[in-house]
Amino acid sequence: MDLEVGAPQDLDTLKELISKRYDGLSSRLQQVANFVTEQPMLVAVETMATIAKQANVPLSTLSRFSNAMGFDGFSSMQALFREQYLNRPRDYKERVRKAREMEDVPQDAPQAIFQDFGHANIEALEQLQLSVSPQKLERAVAVMDKAKTIYIQGTRRAYPVAFYLWYALMKSDKDVVLLDDHGGMLSPLTRRMNENDVLFAITYAPYAQETSELIDEACQKNVPIVCITDNQMTPHGSKMEVCFEVQEGELMGFRSLSASMYLAQTLAVSLICQEVK
Repeated sequence: MDLEVGAPQDLDTLKELISKRYDGLSSRLQQVANFVTEQPMLVAVETMATIAKQANVPLSTLSRFSNAMGFDGFSSMQALFREQYLNRPRDYKERVRKAREMEDVPQDAPQAIFQDFGHANIEALEQLQLSVSPQKLERAVAVMDKAKTIYIQGTRRAYPVAFYLWYALMKSDKDVVLLDDHGGMLSPLTRRMNENDVLFAITYAPYAQETSELIDEACQKNVPIVCITDNQMTPHGSKMEVCFEVQEGELMGFRSLSASMYLAQTLAVSLICQEVK
C-alpha cells in the first residue's frame, strides 16, 4: 500500500485520510481505524500498550497503522490526538457543575437546563474550532466557488442547517438550489446536476435515506460533494470531496445545531468574501 507523502499535520486531516483509505486497509488495520476514531480521548491519554489492549490488537498493528498513515511511529500520530484533546483552553462543564452546587439548582429547573445547554453548545463550538483545519475550510470554499450551481440538501434535523445555508448563499453570485421533496420535486431539481456543480449535504445519524441516495446519485454523476455530518467514517465518507465532522452538544436526548450553523455561516460568508475580491 502506498504511503502518503508527508504525515497529516492535524487530527482533522488524519481522520479524513483514514476515511478515504479505510476500504483499502486490512481487517486488523480497520480495527485500529475504528478504535482511534471512536475513542480519540483514550488515544490521547493512554500508553501504547493500553491502547493496543483496548483495541484488541498487537502493538505491532498500531505501528503498522501509523506507518500506513504516513507517520514514522505511533507516538508521532498520537501527538495529534494529544494536541487536540489535552490543550483545551477552558472547562465549562466543571464551572457549571460548581455553580449548580453552590446555588442548589434542581436538575430539571429551567435555569439548570439553560446552563447545561449553554455548556454543551460552548463545548461543541470549542471542539469544532480545535478540530477543523484551515486547509479544509479553504478547500470547501474553493470547491463551492468553482461550482456553477450549489445544490443543498438536508432532511429532518439537518433541514434547518440546509435552509440557513441556502438563505445565506442567496446573497452570493452563485445559483443556489435548496433540494427538498415538496410536491415530489426532488428528482426534477437534481436532473441537471453535473460535474460542474457541487452538492452540499448535511446528514446526521440515523442517516436519512433520501440524503444517502442523493449522495450516490452525485457520485455517479461525478458531482463534487461537501458534507457536514457527525461521523466521517460513514459509508459515504470516502465519497466526499470535503467532509466536516461536527459533534453537537446534547442534553436529555436533544441535540443542538449550534456548531453546524456556525460552520455553515463561516462557509457562506467566506464564499461571499471570495467573490468580492
